Amino acid sequence: MERRTIIIIGFLFCLIGIFIGPLFYENTQYGEIFFLLIIYPIPALILATLNGYLLRFSELKTQNLILKIGIAIIPILIMILLAIGKESPIQFVATFGIIGIGITNLIWITKLTKNQLTTN
Repeated sequence: MERRTIIIIGFLFCLIGIFIGPLFYENTQYGEIFFLLIIYPIPALILATLNGYLLRFSELKTQNLILKIGIAIIPILIMILLAIGKESPIQFVATFGIIGIGITNLIWITKLTKNQLTTN
């Protein structure tokens, strides 16, 4: 996949994650979701951009399919560790990042394995 496509898909899924993320917290009201959409698109874009560059770099520099999949799982594991902590803005960014980047990486892994199987 192209880097631009990965970034766009990741950003859109992170925006969807901003809608879904408050469901995991007890004290968040639904009126705050629009406020969250004003504050958190910049961190969502940063997460999607970093993920896009990481996936494209691993696609170009690594030949082993299992290593590529392992590299795609690393950002998700880091965000899971950040989401476990106390309630903070970093925890919310990690929560919608898990949703957005996780779905994006699953799509990327699916396309990557399909391409690997057709070339072999």
